[in-house]
Amino acid sequence: MNLPYFLASDHVGKEVKVIATREKLPEVIGEYADDQYCREVIFFLRQHPRTRFSRLAIVHALNGYKWCIEQALNRLTNDGVVKRYNENGVSLYSLGVGR
Repeated sequence: MNLPYFLASDHVGKEVKVIATREKLPEVIGEYADDQYCREVIFFLRQHPRTRFSRLAIVHALNGYKWCIEQALNRLTNDGVVKRYNENGVSLYSLGVGR
């Protein structure tokens, strides 16, 4: 997926790609129209734009199948829609769109 982005610094000063605008979120959601779990993860993280969640917290919040939600997180992370942070050996996730 080739969405417009800009370069920004993350919490440790590393340069990262960030999807350019909040207006792009509907376009991003449309890219995942065929994947219910990806859409659920995007909608959940959109409700909490400045919060980082563990994988287990997202699975519990969505009351879904662990494997399906983990696959959705992997897909969204690989596509740059969701950002993954590692803090004290724990992976945390937040929406990478429209920050």
